Amino acid sequence: MSSLAKQISVPIFSSQNYDYWAIKMKTNFQSKKLWNVVEGVTLLEDFSTSSSTEKGKLENKKAKDSEALYYIQTAMAHHILSRISVATSAKEAWSILHKEYQGSAKVRNIKLQTLRRDFENDNEGS
Repeated sequence: MSSLAKQISVPIFSSQNYDYWAIKMKTNFQSKKLWNVVEGVTLLEDFSTSSSTEKGKLENKKAKDSEALYYIQTAMAHHILSRISVATSAKEAWSILHKEYQGSAKVRNIKLQTLRRDFENDNEGS
């Protein structure tokens, strides 16, 4: 099987259905052994005191982080990409999206209450 056939298309996020997109992306990252990178890997920038083995491991972690960040960027509609363009790591980009589109439980509850109130108001007028 060619490497092209092995590639899986990345679901594009356009600001709708964040929860479903995040589930698909998490599974995609897990299949590529990159989810731990998205969850956060501590990278040391100072290689001066590291052995060559440690340097190799750190460079590998940086490469995986860059790969995961690339997948996240590739999965964005253009109008969303600008929101994560300042992110320098996969974890940072993922956190920005999660914070903006998932929000906290309190924010979700407020949104849900607003939708219920709007729905009830619309039905009262009918």
